[in-house]
Amino acid sequence: MAEAEATRSPWHRARLVAAVLVLGALGVAGFKVRDHFGRGESTDDAFVQGTVAYVSPQVGGRVAEILVEEHQRVQKGQLLVRIDEAELRVRLERARADVAAARNRVAEARAAAAAAEAERKGAKVERWRAERELKRIRSLRERGAASQQQLDLAQASFDAAAERVVALGLRAEAARALLGDEAPLRQAQAKLHDAELALEHARVLAPFDGVVGRKNVELGMVVAPGRPLLALIADEDLWVMANFKETQLGAMHVGSSAEVRIDAFPGRIWKGHVASFSPATGATYALIAPEPAAGNFTKVVQRLPVKIRLDGLEPREGDPPRLRVGLSAEVRVGGD
Repeated sequence: MAEAEATRSPWHRARLVAAVLVLGALGVAGFKVRDHFGRGESTDDAFVQGTVAYVSPQVGGRVAEILVEEHQRVQKGQLLVRIDEAELRVRLERARADVAAARNRVAEARAAAAAAEAERKGAKVERWRAERELKRIRSLRERGAASQQQLDLAQASFDAAAERVVALGLRAEAARALLGDEAPLRQAQAKLHDAELALEHARVLAPFDGVVGRKNVELGMVVAPGRPLLALIADEDLWVMANFKETQLGAMHVGSSAEVRIDAFPGRIWKGHVASFSPATGATYALIAPEPAAGNFTKVVQRLPVKIRLDGLEPREGDPPRLRVGLSAEVRVGGD
């Protein structure tokens, strides 16, 4: 039995040493984790976020061309989708014709005003002659050298000349009013500008540099204004939105240092800082805000979204991996 115990003792000693080493390693790891995350406030309710734009056309029509694919990188101003321009070009030509017609009407009004003014001047001369003739016949009538019929004819001629002067004055004034206003011409020009914009908007362009996400458009599809065609994600301006409990916010402030771990990249640490605090808790933005009935209230710790701006990886990590919107993260703020 002594020999068996002596034989087993080295194995026991080896197992004991291995167990001590494992426990020691676990203790060191636990100490590092505690030392790293035990200070400050941390949460794993955090996600990478960025600018996501759902690109939509401003005019309706049939999709004539799609020039990008999903997950393709694009530059600001790059053509993404083109709407069929045939109908829009017809609309543009019609608007141009309406502008030309409006200009012609303005020119006609200008000519009419000039003609009416010239006729009015001639009518004034006729009125002056008729007035002189009326005075002469009236004088002859007083001396008995002219009949009542001659006097009546002279009076009628003068009245007609005077009415013609008034009518031509009103016609000239109306023509000048049209020239001064030029509302039909401005309206036609506005429609022309609208048609030009519609033709320009048939080309759906990228609003910023980014990557095409989900694409909801196919060739030949008839789309309406405002219908989302594809999602465009700007991957150069990303941040992390961390939802901290309200009880963790006491020591935080804008500018507080932060460390971010992304679940997709174990072992990598991003340095950052608190950029801003949401003005309301996450529950406030829900479609149906929670309103517990009186007498049946259960207090729930609320979470407040905190925006974390990323400054970059720790120097020892090398080139930072490319992040994606929506990735899960763990954030620690403060405790330096």
